[in-house]
Amino acid sequence: MIGRVVPNYVSSFPNTHLQHGFALNIGTLKNDTSSSWTKYYNYPETGVTLFYSNIGNNDIFGNQYSVLAFISFNVFNRPIKPYYFKLGIGASYFDTYFDSITNPRNIDVGSSFTWAFQAFLYKTILEKKGMNLRAGIGFSHASNGHTQLPNLGINSGLFSLSAQFYNKEIDNYQLIKAKTKLNTHKNYSLSLRGGLGFHEYGDKDGPVGKGKKNVYSTSFSIGKTYNNHLKIVIGGTYRYYEQYYDQIIKNNYEDFIENPKKSSSNIVLFIGSEFLMGHFSIDVELGANVYKPFYKQFEKDFPAGNRFNGYEKFKANFKRALSTRLGLNLFLFNTNKLPKHNFFIGPHIKANAGQADFTELSFGYHYRLN
Repeated sequence: MIGRVVPNYVSSFPNTHLQHGFALNIGTLKNDTSSSWTKYYNYPETGVTLFYSNIGNNDIFGNQYSVLAFISFNVFNRPIKPYYFKLGIGASYFDTYFDSITNPRNIDVGSSFTWAFQAFLYKTILEKKGMNLRAGIGFSHASNGHTQLPNLGINSGLFSLSAQFYNKEIDNYQLIKAKTKLNTHKNYSLSLRGGLGFHEYGDKDGPVGKGKKNVYSTSFSIGKTYNNHLKIVIGGTYRYYEQYYDQIIKNNYEDFIENPKKSSSNIVLFIGSEFLMGHFSIDVELGANVYKPFYKQFEKDFPAGNRFNGYEKFKANFKRALSTRLGLNLFLFNTNKLPKHNFFIGPHIKANAGQADFTELSFGYHYRLN
């Protein structure tokens, strides 16, 4: 892969040369026609990506080493020279990151370990027995989820050329299915979820070294599952921020000191979707902050740009109102078998719109109504 880091601030962003990287993908084609979820997602490829990249400035950014779980879909249902859309999520290690003394300019990568996310679109350009040649373009992102500041995150646009080798005994390795119609039978469920998160207090570019505190979450949702594999949910979440409580007590804020625990709380109403794949799922959530009083003080402590600028004002309102959440769930029982009771656990990242808020480990219980 070759590409460039995308500057996420205009002034004084470090100079970078061409970024280059290598990836080894070890996976399987889910071609088992008896598996309902593989048919539903059109026989995807799944596996693990081992990724290395030199960011383009050894002194400031250094090298990135990542391990990601991936899933890849045949997006246009083509049997010959298909297009594939690949999503990967995992963790990265950076050998060079922010240090207030030795590396103060690296405000993109604030810690050695971060989340990693990649999205690529591939076009098969050559097919041989046991081998495919692919060209691709994609996006790579790394962020520590606001667990250690600074945390602007590092973003790259990359071009890829890759060779894919597969078992020659698979004669029909490109499996095509007819479009699946959503069934009409009712498959409703209830879910109760808890979460333990942590983060630092501050904006994405600091201040640093303020200490990590916990965020406690409890959520309840009602869901409907289509074809046993696509779950749509609505629900609500209550959160309590230790950081907010400590700031209220420490600074004796007049607007919040009368009831600091209430002022440190957050209530979110959300809609979400969960893509069920046996024992695993991809969990996506979009919500609205209906109650988060202390965030107004946070904006005063860390104002973003010119507060009278129309765009900056819009961005601030957007972050204040919108809550997003992304992660993975691991289920105790295979969701394909429609268990009445199920338990799950998984890592997630919570954000204010697109800016990371905290990293969380979630755990919960799922009950199928019918």
